[in-house]
Amino acid sequence: MSVCPVLRRGEGGFICGYTNRPIDPFSWYCVGNYSECPIFIRYSREARPAPKPEEVPKPLAEVLSIAAERPETEFEKAIKPVIDNVVLKYDDMVKKLDSMWSEYEGNVVNARRQWEVEKMALLRAQDLLNRTIGDYEKMLAELELKREFMPPDAFENTRRDLSERLEALRNLLEEVRSKYNALEEGLGSHFKRVLATSTSAEVISLKLSLSKLEELLKEGKISRETYEKLKSELEGLLK
Repeated sequence: MSVCPVLRRGEGGFICGYTNRPIDPFSWYCVGNYSECPIFIRYSREARPAPKPEEVPKPLAEVLSIAAERPETEFEKAIKPVIDNVVLKYDDMVKKLDSMWSEYEGNVVNARRQWEVEKMALLRAQDLLNRTIGDYEKMLAELELKREFMPPDAFENTRRDLSERLEALRNLLEEVRSKYNALEEGLGSHFKRVLATSTSAEVISLKLSLSKLEELLKEGKISRETYEKLKSELEGLLK
């Protein structure tokens, strides 16, 4: 059974959607043959849309949500280019920094490896200077014992000559130590910074360096003092 599409139920009965007036659908054309209804034919020909039934008001929260939807979309469209520009800028910057850090890390590791080998020359020089200084100190002590058996002028000249050489050697040793410590501290600070993010292979390399130090000590190639100094430096890097 066909029913007029604009027929709706009201509070007191049925209402015609075209006229918005009460109607008895069973005594009129509304049920069964609504296509023959004069009202339906009239409004259909005029192509007049049927009035919409009164809608129940939507909740305030839903209305606010719908009202806020369009501004939010427009805001996103406006802000997206700004976001994209900032993201692209700093994404490129991060990549450049990563590349710079990788290069820096490689330079530091290479410098440290070279330093571990070449600093031995400075350490051996310090050992040699220490021994030479010790020899001159012994010579001065022996000269004092011979003082009574030497002419005063000869004694004074020899003592002055030995003292000047001893002072020069001590100054040179102090200079070498100062420069060595400055280089060790400078390279060490860079290497510690890299070691914090480097691979464990570098730590293994340092441990191997400790083992090599022990071999050098056993072979007599470095003194106990030099061994302890280098061991302390390498262990400090591992902490």
